[in-house]
Amino acid sequence: MKEYLNKIKSFIKEHYLAIILLFLSLFFFHGIISASKILNNVHYINDVTFYSYNMKKSLSEGSLPLWTPYYYSGRPLFAQPEYYFIDLNLFFILLTGNIYLAMNFTVIVHLFLAGLGMYLLVYYLSEDKRAGFIAALLYMFNGFMHSFIIPGNIMIIEGYSLLPFILFFTIRSLKTKEYILYSMLAGIFAALLVSVGGVIYLPYLFILILAYSTTYLIDKNILNRLIKLSVAGIIIIAVFFGLSAIKLLPGLEFMKLSNRGAGISYEQYLGEPVKLSNFLFAFVSNIFFNGQGLSAAVGLAGIILLILGLKNYKNKAVIFAAIIVLLSLLLSTESFLSKLLFNVPVFSQTRHIERALVLFAFAASILAGFGLLALNSLLERYQKLDKKWIFRVIFSIIFFELFLIQAAPQSIKVVNPGEIPIVEKMSQDNSQFRVINLALKDLIGAAGYNYYAQKGISELKGGSGIWFNDYIIYLSVAQSSPAKFYAVLNSKYAILSEKEDIEGFKLIGRYNNCRECSIWEAWGPYLYNNTYQLPRYYMAPKSILIAGNQELVRQLTYTIMSQSWKPNESVLIEGAKINDYSLDFLKTFDVIFLVRDSVDDNSIGLLRQYVDYGGVIVPDLFSGQNTVTEEDVNKIFNISKGSYVEAPVKEYKNNKVILELSGQKRWLVASERFVDFPGWKASINGNEVKMHKANGIVTAVYLNGEKSEVKFEYKPKSYARGKMISVISFVLILLYFGYFIYAKKFGKGVQNQA
Repeated sequence: MKEYLNKIKSFIKEHYLAIILLFLSLFFFHGIISASKILNNVHYINDVTFYSYNMKKSLSEGSLPLWTPYYYSGRPLFAQPEYYFIDLNLFFILLTGNIYLAMNFTVIVHLFLAGLGMYLLVYYLSEDKRAGFIAALLYMFNGFMHSFIIPGNIMIIEGYSLLPFILFFTIRSLKTKEYILYSMLAGIFAALLVSVGGVIYLPYLFILILAYSTTYLIDKNILNRLIKLSVAGIIIIAVFFGLSAIKLLPGLEFMKLSNRGAGISYEQYLGEPVKLSNFLFAFVSNIFFNGQGLSAAVGLAGIILLILGLKNYKNKAVIFAAIIVLLSLLLSTESFLSKLLFNVPVFSQTRHIERALVLFAFAASILAGFGLLALNSLLERYQKLDKKWIFRVIFSIIFFELFLIQAAPQSIKVVNPGEIPIVEKMSQDNSQFRVINLALKDLIGAAGYNYYAQKGISELKGGSGIWFNDYIIYLSVAQSSPAKFYAVLNSKYAILSEKEDIEGFKLIGRYNNCRECSIWEAWGPYLYNNTYQLPRYYMAPKSILIAGNQELVRQLTYTIMSQSWKPNESVLIEGAKINDYSLDFLKTFDVIFLVRDSVDDNSIGLLRQYVDYGGVIVPDLFSGQNTVTEEDVNKIFNISKGSYVEAPVKEYKNNKVILELSGQKRWLVASERFVDFPGWKASINGNEVKMHKANGIVTAVYLNGEKSEVKFEYKPKSYARGKMISVISFVLILLYFGYFIYAKKFGKGVQNQA
């Protein structure tokens, strides 16, 4: 027992500074050391809760949340770059089964890891633990943490905490003989940056590594250094890509399909650059100087130490950090460099370049660590001054400005969905439906889908800064005739903040609201029923093909839907040229609308056969018509063939849906956006069938009298390829580490000198 206690004492004595960092992390976030409290932060309450719930639910189904049905009427989720895959949140969900405990402990641990990583980095560079501790303190509690991470999407703290580790292992790979080992570790941590949803930092990580590589090459023996740098770089990139492919490849596909696919505007890229009037607030102190927007201030003591650190200008680590400070200043302001990088890949997809302030927070912390050493050197002439007391005074000043007098993270009580009366009311409905929250006027934003999801309810709206343009356009057009357009998306209910008279909506009741709540829109308090409601899956009695130019087809579809069309009586299928289809396919439609580019000389015979079969074409080319009138449209839709027949659901999971069939020969409409996303496939009795876009936004397949079942399944190739690459990479890395450990223990060691 005595020996055990001595080991504990020895460990504490050796690592007491790191232990202090852990206690500071716990104290800083003490308000959320609970399963019933979370940070009072909209992103945390909404987005992190939402994704964590989806992850937990998908894991219970034996899969990953590749797709979520719970917002934006369904869309890819795992591929969204800012959401995590393998991280501490996932580990804590598996360990505790409680998403709130997982979220909270993840934040606390990553704040500690941010400090620990910077501590190890600067300790390695300076060979002084106290210098490492001061650097860690500044990195944990600078203005970037207070102005961006805590009030913003708090989970980006995960990526922030990994940056020092990546650079630490990169530097060690260049400074030691075991460069393969440390290059692989750098690549592993870089891959983790993608895995934890930290892609926002990738451009800045590139700058950090490029700047250090440049200073590393400044040497007489430049050729040998260049060779070692090249080899280490290849290993880092290979390991990074190999391990991150499972998340990176789906993410790249997701971005191409989204509003980011065509790039961003210069205004979006620039964001809110730091202005000269805001300089002191952004870089010196966010307490003693007024300002707004982002800050990376390291405090008055931090700035003094930074300046003192520059005295060691011959040290390559100091040169590197000084370069990063300069680059941060140039990037976060509208300088020539920020303008130049707008045309560079990766940066051209980066919003708010002022976030390059993270580089200042990183480099200023390193310089401040070296500043402590410079201060000690300056005060060496005063022999009565103990270095320990100098360190304690510096620590106390930094602790006071960056910790004690800063606004502490505020926690609030977890709101369970059952505590929201309007949500509880909807959850009593056992049918499958969606809801749209009109209490939030914007088409994009947090309106309660985090609460709805936990009750198995899907929302038409959604959040995040990445969306799909066609869907947002659809919601915009829907405002002309909301009940019909929302019904297409299986919206049975609408939530409003005020009592309104909207055609097609019938008031159910008013429920208790909570205006002081963070996401007050989720409470309503008015709940309406959509009288046009449609099932999630149904067979349409009448089918209509609109063929021709894609843009004109979409315009006509929206026009028809806005006018005489009744959603329960027919389905509108978007098509291309008539020649692209067989007669058998055309026979599945009661009516074909022809717009520009739908017909050529080779189409006439096919259309004649279709009309002889009993089909109707509009305009009737064989009667000399070449335009469509409103009267023609009304005539078509005034002829009713009855109403829909709901399709029974056999199995419903996030990534898979199975419906039962009983020999129907008609169009099946799925109020899902499957058709827009590569990876979704439809099959009947194991045979793949083509999906078509219906009613402007959803999915339809034709049933040709088959029995048994129709299956929709989401298996994106980007994920499958990425998974294969990552699994192979993981196995190879394990084999290397196994060999490395074996060679260290039983052989002469792994020979990997440059």
